[in-house]
Amino acid sequence: MNYFIVLFMTMASLLFADPKTVVFDFNGVMTRNGKSELVVDFLSDSFHLSPEEYEKANREKKASGLTYEQYWRQFAREKGIELPENWGVQLQAAMKESSDVNPEMYVLIDDLKKNRIRVGLLTNTDEEWANINREFGFFKPFDPCLLSYQLGVKKPDPAIFRVLLTELGPSKPKEVVFIDDKEENVEQAKALGIDAILFESSDQIRLELQQRKLL
Repeated sequence: MNYFIVLFMTMASLLFADPKTVVFDFNGVMTRNGKSELVVDFLSDSFHLSPEEYEKANREKKASGLTYEQYWRQFAREKGIELPENWGVQLQAAMKESSDVNPEMYVLIDDLKKNRIRVGLLTNTDEEWANINREFGFFKPFDPCLLSYQLGVKKPDPAIFRVLLTELGPSKPKEVVFIDDKEENVEQAKALGIDAILFESSDQIRLELQQRKLL
């Protein structure tokens, strides 16, 4: 076969091949260990609660179905506590800081995009925390951005990984790299043929992606 025809066919196959997609979990991958104590300390200070009193109220909050702000404002009314005018802003700031996003992971995402690698998100989350993370731009780099509360299913249920593959269109499981800090999620993704990596550190993930020639 003519050399130029072979070269053309090779280049065409590379040009029209399905692009690799790297899909990240959020908590524990895009964030570090987190600083949940910041929210606990803020709320405990706001209402002068002992650790035991906070835990009791927090359990009631989870059962109530209310957001943090809705529940704790209701709590204040019931206890006759007058909150500062900017209390809601202070709560949001504490929640944002408690997310403790890892800037190194966002640099890694930028590097992937420079290499024309698609970047997605698949994470278990509730609506309140999703809205906070979205508001602060933490979800902006991801397409698709798949959130468990919207899908009605959580990892490691295999159904959520099937949704991911459907959302990625022509991508096949072997063309997707999935990164999560929970071993059960990684194993379930692998069971569906997805190239899954257990997250340990940003440096480890960068090396893994370099080995796959994505960086």
